[in-house]
Parts: sequence; C-alpha cells; structure tokens
Amino acid sequence: MTLGQRIKEEREQRQWTQDYLAETLNVSRQAVSKWEGDNAYPDIDRLVQISNLFNISLDSLIKGDDSLKKSITINKQSNEYNSFWQFMRSTGWMMVIAVVYLITSMFIKIF
Repeated sequence: MTLGQRIKEEREQRQWTQDYLAETLNVSRQAVSKWEGDNAYPDIDRLVQISNLFNISLDSLIKGDDSLKKSITINKQSNEYNSFWQFMRSTGWMMVIAVVYLITSMFIKIF
C-alpha cells in the first residue's frame, strides 16, 4: 500500500473530506489530492503531523510505500576527517599545487 493510499484510507475511516484534512494540516486541498493520488509526497513535517493526527506511527505510515523508501536517502558523508590521509586525499592535491606554484614563482623572481 502506498503512502497516498494509506492517507486516503485513514481519512475515509474518519469520514473526513480532503478539505477538512487540508485545513487541519494547513495545506491546500490540491496538496492532499496529490498525496492521495501518489503524485507528490508531503514534507517530513507534514508526515509527522499526519501520523499524529491519525494516531499511527510514522513507521507504519510510510513503511508500505517502496518508492518513498527508495527516494529517502541518508547522507553518510561526514565533515570530519578520521585520519591525516583522508584529509590529504580530499584537500592535499590543492595544497600541493599551491606550494608548487609559490615555490615556482619565488624561483622566477630570484633568477
């Protein structure tokens, strides 16, 4: 079951209109229609609001939608360097080029 189908199912169980759900979530009725038609996804804040409103876990709300799970990515890249060599791999070549340029320009001025 997709996220849109789940939202529609939960809304209809409560006998709510798209207008009522949209007003409650502070979005347009068209946004709710797009979600239910699987043409768009709500942002993460809205997903949390929806799960709270329907009194279901966020996990159970989105778990059945494989395309949504594939579209969610986790950025595993860290800004910290674990070792000197990782730092050199990412920035070292630029430093080497800068040092070579400075040394070359000094030799040109001297000779």
